[in-house]
Amino acid sequence: MSRHGLHRALPAISGRRKAVVLSVLGVTAVTGIVATMMPLVAAEVPPIVLSAVADTTATQVPQDGDNGSKTTLASCPQLCDGNRNGQRDAVLEFSVRGLPADAVGVRASLRVYAWQPFASRVRAHAAQGTAAGTGAWAQRPALGPALAAVDQVTQGYNEWDVSSAVRGNGQVTFALTQENWNTRIYWASRENTRVAIRPNLVVTYQRGGRPPVRPSVTTAPAPTTVAPTPSPTRTVAPTPTRTATTAPPTTTAPPPPTSSPGTDVPGWRLVWSDEFTGPTVDLNRWNLRDNEGRDIDRGCNVDDPDNTFVSGGVLTLRAQRETAVCSSQTRQYTQSYLDTIGKASFTYGRFEMRAKSPNGPADSKGLWPAFWLRPDDGGKGEIDVVELPGGGSYHEAATQAIFYDYTPVKQDQRWDFPVGYPGDGFHTYTTEWEPGVIRWYIDGRQVWQRDRSTTPWFDEAFSKPFNLRLNFQVGGWLGDPDAATRFPADFRVDYVRVWQR
Repeated sequence: MSRHGLHRALPAISGRRKAVVLSVLGVTAVTGIVATMMPLVAAEVPPIVLSAVADTTATQVPQDGDNGSKTTLASCPQLCDGNRNGQRDAVLEFSVRGLPADAVGVRASLRVYAWQPFASRVRAHAAQGTAAGTGAWAQRPALGPALAAVDQVTQGYNEWDVSSAVRGNGQVTFALTQENWNTRIYWASRENTRVAIRPNLVVTYQRGGRPPVRPSVTTAPAPTTVAPTPSPTRTVAPTPTRTATTAPPTTTAPPPPTSSPGTDVPGWRLVWSDEFTGPTVDLNRWNLRDNEGRDIDRGCNVDDPDNTFVSGGVLTLRAQRETAVCSSQTRQYTQSYLDTIGKASFTYGRFEMRAKSPNGPADSKGLWPAFWLRPDDGGKGEIDVVELPGGGSYHEAATQAIFYDYTPVKQDQRWDFPVGYPGDGFHTYTTEWEPGVIRWYIDGRQVWQRDRSTTPWFDEAFSKPFNLRLNFQVGGWLGDPDAATRFPADFRVDYVRVWQR
């Protein structure tokens, strides 16, 4: 009713009494409006968004190494990438704080970011213990019953209602277990360089019995990944200043390998090769990176005859413990990196290297030679013919891998030699890349395969020209050298060959 209508409805009331009535009714009306509004205003308590204080991947596979400071978490079922003891659980720990003493109706949502969608059911469990540590399976926290599950992993943030595990301020730990899709799903960890996709715990609550306001959660867009520039950024400068901390190395090559397998492969034709029969590295085939320091390892890539040389039909990539200045940084190691950018690239083919790893069981921690391929456009995709990391946990196996991007979304495995190990002599590493399928072989035995059925991003990543990479990295993701690591260390390559159909 309007104030004018109210005046007409009270004709017999004097002006002074009418004013009192209007005043009382006005206060009553305002009080009613305020009473209606106050629960809404009071309920607008901002949600508490907590970052993980620790996370790791609990793994049954010892070769996974230390998972405590990686930029990704992983999950995988018991049967993972063909390994019947390959389970991996993503473990996350939070410290809940900021809940007032009168908080009621507490709700909590665990949010973890995935780069790709998967037809996989993933459960969230409360865990008794901490997420701090290497991720060794024996140290995995004890898991309670599942709190919630997602039946399809989506690209972006995935959410689990973990309210029953959050009863107030204090430490809480969760684990993600993957029920199906027998290959790894990678999740962004607290160490990821993109703060916006790190895991978080969103806590809401009410005060005074008013309904809680749940945060609206919008699935984040797929991250735009800027892949590493395919060619090195070179600084116009003289050869890096180097101070040897070990005895000067000799460039006399060890005895040559036994005779190499032939170049005739049924169904394939040889289109490119380097048998390393000349006196030096053939710069018509290869680029040698120089004065390059990268943030993923501990060495300087240098174009120096002490680090890269040819003798007796063998190419040697040598890593040395010595001080070097490159990319305006002082490093404690020098290393070798060759590529074919601008000189040779291939869409599909059979790629093979015969080589001897430098890595033994007790003297090779932090040494990491590899033969791999990257796309000419510098974008999505990588094929690792073989990686041969050193150290007690790694030296016995050879790694095969593919990458979608460097967030990273990848699939890989480590293959243990039935007899011996990569450093006991020369071995042949082969990858056949064809439309819809990639196959890996070691010494002629097929050890792995990826195809459209195992890899939803296969066609997007592997249908364009790739160039070759051959390098010997010191330090980085799988650990740095220790006092026992032997220098100089030599990665010896008998040949590199490429066939096509």
